[in-house]
Amino acid sequence: MNSSELTALLVTQNQPRTLRRDELTGPDRTLAFGYTCDKVSWHVYLQNGLVHVLVYDAVAKTAARHEARTTWSVADLVPDKRLYPESTDPAFARLLISRGQQLPFTTFNEARHARYAHLAFHGATHTDGTLAALSGEPRTTAA
Repeated sequence: MNSSELTALLVTQNQPRTLRRDELTGPDRTLAFGYTCDKVSWHVYLQNGLVHVLVYDAVAKTAARHEARTTWSVADLVPDKRLYPESTDPAFARLLISRGQQLPFTTFNEARHARYAHLAFHGATHTDGTLAALSGEPRTTAA
């Protein structure tokens, strides 16, 4: 390794282990969707200026946990089991990886990608204390 390679490596190593809302551009949408070891859904999404983490039982339609913040530890944005790569925003994934966070992806599924790629949200959202079902709202592009 030469001096400039070392400098570049140390800059990467010293990146903050947090993610701020203002680092994410574009419309409200799913940032990551997966599941936990307890077999509940894990949905990280951008909505109304906040980054939300919603952990819920899709069958019982109950929320186990919901938090919305402007700043998160990157470790708190990833489930303890798997993420669906076709439901993970690439810019969000790059930010997490640049902060040293490993992403536990499952195998890419073309059929799942075709089913969800056009949607803004790939899982339920939490609004006013209630779990809002996955809607067919199409994905929009940033202006």
